[in-house]
Amino acid sequence: MRTKRIATVAIWMILALASCQKKTTRVAAPPPASTPAPRPASPPPSPALLERADRAFSTGAYDDAIRDYEQGLRLSPPSNEREQALFRLSLAYVLRSANPDWPRATMLLKQLVDEYPSGVLKPPAALILSLHSEVDQLAADSKTRDQRIRQLSSELDRMKQIDAQRRTRP
Repeated sequence: MRTKRIATVAIWMILALASCQKKTTRVAAPPPASTPAPRPASPPPSPALLERADRAFSTGAYDDAIRDYEQGLRLSPPSNEREQALFRLSLAYVLRSANPDWPRATMLLKQLVDEYPSGVLKPPAALILSLHSEVDQLAADSKTRDQRIRQLSSELDRMKQIDAQRRTRP
């Protein structure tokens, strides 16, 4: 129970830190006038799509945020916005109330760490991965301990029965 509280507090602290980042917009230089501009193979992601996902995430509509982030990530090239979208998408998978999807969130956090080794969100992502791994290990240890307690209790009950039988014999 204590480890769950620690993990929850850590996740909320990371959320608070991630939401305080300054967003920068990059303006591309116009192409030279002598060459025609190449047509993109697919439409570029609408900034409104990621903004809509951010609004849904901020209001707690995690299922809507997941849908919009996934669509935006499919269409966007690597950038700081993509890094933040990956991070928030992973958190949305965990924070949705219906059924947290830790395996998907873990995969996204590992992807973030791999794609952005010097990114600003790598430390929080690595911390979440570490804490979740620790919680999993503690849960496994707890399960093993509970199983051992049941085993020892049944052995103790068996020994009590043997002792009671010895006492009743003349």
